[in-house]
Amino acid sequence: PGNILLLFCFLFIKKTHNDALVTVKQPLAIGCLVLNVLFPGFGTAIACLKVDKAKEGLIALLMMWLMTFVFFVGWIWSIVHGVQILMKSEK
Repeated sequence: PGNILLLFCFLFIKKTHNDALVTVKQPLAIGCLVLNVLFPGFGTAIACLKVDKAKEGLIALLMMWLMTFVFFVGWIWSIVHGVQILMKSEK
């Protein structure tokens, strides 16, 4: 039972991450990265709002904040996600 729950959590987090990984213009991507460093998940939420994926951005924001306060992993995840948005950005 524990392994099934762990697998479910992993798959949910992976889907949340992939759903919120959007393509935006590079200046916005840089701003989102800075916001994700300072306030985990807010840059991701703004990038998602820009491309009409508000639900996905909100879920990612909530997951990053929950993981930041509970495990401190959310902050790292937020920074990595911001870097990935920047790497995927359009010039």
